[in-house]
Amino acid sequence: MNIEMTKGLNTPGDPTNDLKMLNTYVTNLPMGNETGRYLALDLGGTNYRLLLVTFHAPKTPPLIEADVYTISNELQTGKGDELFKFIAGTVKTFLQTRNLLDVPLDLGFTFSFPVNQEALNKGTLIRWTKGFDVPDVVGKDIVEILNEAMTSLGLKVTCRALVNDTVGALASCAFLDPETAIGLIVGTGTNAAYVEQLSAAKKITDLPKNTQSVVINIEWGAFGEHGCLDEFTTEFDSLVDIESLNPGKQTFEKMISGMYLGEIVRYILKKLASEHVIFEGVIPERLDVKDGFPAYFLSEVDRDPTHLFYSTEYILREAFRMTKFTTEDLKIVRYVCSSAANRAASFAASGLACLLNRIDRPRTTIAVDGSLFKFHPTFARTMVEVITKLIPPRCTFRLKLSEDGSGKGAGALVAAVKRAIVEE
Repeated sequence: MNIEMTKGLNTPGDPTNDLKMLNTYVTNLPMGNETGRYLALDLGGTNYRLLLVTFHAPKTPPLIEADVYTISNELQTGKGDELFKFIAGTVKTFLQTRNLLDVPLDLGFTFSFPVNQEALNKGTLIRWTKGFDVPDVVGKDIVEILNEAMTSLGLKVTCRALVNDTVGALASCAFLDPETAIGLIVGTGTNAAYVEQLSAAKKITDLPKNTQSVVINIEWGAFGEHGCLDEFTTEFDSLVDIESLNPGKQTFEKMISGMYLGEIVRYILKKLASEHVIFEGVIPERLDVKDGFPAYFLSEVDRDPTHLFYSTEYILREAFRMTKFTTEDLKIVRYVCSSAANRAASFAASGLACLLNRIDRPRTTIAVDGSLFKFHPTFARTMVEVITKLIPPRCTFRLKLSEDGSGKGAGALVAAVKRAIVEE
C-alpha cells in the first residue's frame, strides 16, 4: 500500500495507480478556537444529514441541530437535477423549521464519493459508489450543481467547502485534539485521509508557497483493483464482486465495508449448507436472496457470550424461519461471522499501520467514524491488536470515535477557513 501511495502522490494520471491520493485543498485544520454558525450537509449513502453547527467557545464541542433525510432508490439511480433539487428542497425545509430562511449561511458539503477536487469549493465527481448510479453527474462540479439547486429555491446558502467524509471526521476530531492526523470511515463504505507533507507530493503544485502540509484523500477503497490483493481474495469475494454494481472496482472496500460484509457471509453459509456442513444440507430461502444476511447480523451474532447463542439462534429462527438446527450449526455460523469481521478489521488496521509508519509521528490520534467501528463488538479491539503488531514501539496511537464527525467536520472546516482568512 505504501508503494501505491507514493505512486499516487508523484505520478498523476497514471491509470495503473490504485490509489488516486487526491488533493483536498485542506491546509488549515480546525484549531479549537473557531466561532460562528454554519450549515453542514453530509451525503454518503441512502440516508443523509443536514446539520446546524454552532461553535460558541474554544475547545468546547459545538452545539448541533440535525435532521436525517432518505434518498429513494429512484433518485439514487435517476437524474442529477432531480437528486440535487430534492436535496436543496430539504435544505429549505431544514431552514424553515428554524426560522433561518433569511439568514446568509456558509455550508460545508461532506460528499463521500470519489471526487477530483480542483479547489476547496470545487470538485468533479469521478464515479459513484455504494449503490448510487447517476451518470449525468459524473465529470461535473458537485459544488456548482448544489449551489445552483439551492439558488433556484431562493436560499441564501453558499457551499464554501467540499469535504470527503474521512476529511470531515479528521477535522471534527482535530477541533478538540491537535494530534489528530488520520481520518477513517468504516461503515457502508470505507476510506481514509491523512495529513501529508507537501514535499512528499510532487504532483501537488497549486497550493500557496508557504504551505507545509495538506490533507490527502486516499480513496483506499480502490486498493487492489490492479491485482495486488489477489492472493488474499477468496471465491466469495469474487462472487460479491461479480454481483456488485461495479465489478472489478473498489476491491479493498468490498473486503471491509458493511455494504459487502454480509454478502460475503451469505455466500459462505450458502456453500456450507449446500455441502451438508450445516443445516443438514437445507439452504434457507433467505440465503438465496441478495443482501439476505445484512451486516448488522454480524454484530448481533458476535455480541453473544462465548458459550451462549441467544442472538444467533434468534436470527435463524426469526429472520431465516428455521426450526431445525444444531448447536454445531450455531457454532459454525458464529465462526463464519467472526472470521469475516476479523478479516475486515485486520485489513483496515493494516492500512492504518501503513499510514502510521508513513507519517512517523510519536503520537497520533486516528479519528474513526462508521457503523462497523461503532457497533460491532470486536471490530475496534481487533484493529488495535493488529496495528500494534505492525508499527514500531516509538509510535503510539489511539483510535477516537469521531461521532457525527463527517457532519460536524464540514462545519469545522468552513469555520477554520474563515479563521485563516481573518488571521491573514
